[in-house]
Amino acid sequence: MRPGAPMGCEDCVSRREFLAKSALVAAAAAVAVGCGNGQIGPTAVTLPNGNGASGGNAAPGFKVGNYAGLATVGRLVQVDSYRAVKRTGATTFAAYSMICTHQGCLTVLQSNAFYCPCHGASFNNSGQVTRGPANQPLTQYSTSYDPTTDLLTIGS
Repeated sequence: MRPGAPMGCEDCVSRREFLAKSALVAAAAAVAVGCGNGQIGPTAVTLPNGNGASGGNAAPGFKVGNYAGLATVGRLVQVDSYRAVKRTGATTFAAYSMICTHQGCLTVLQSNAFYCPCHGASFNNSGQVTRGPANQPLTQYSTSYDPTTDLLTIGS
């Protein structure tokens, strides 16, 4: 038994140990806060290639059948970190950047539309602004679909 520990408490933490560890955690938290950029919540996205054309982690093409949502005309499906695709017809598709045109934050898909959590901008499923502060539509990419291989390629 440790000196000063209550009876039956061999593994208990002493008040001194608790205060020392608490002070260390508080100091580490203060340093971590000082390293931040002063923003809480979502921030602007920096794309690996600078223009979003490849979406950073995107493959040059993908099988449409791998995305169940793309079986429905008009439905948006996020296909990689920075892009979403909508089927517009039996063999036609539209692809959009998910980067908000207001300040470059990453949008999310909500109710088959784009929503920017940074400042509240909204875009319909064709990338058009439905609520500011954004005043430009989302970037639309060219697409090429081969129905024989079910391969959709997204351009820049």
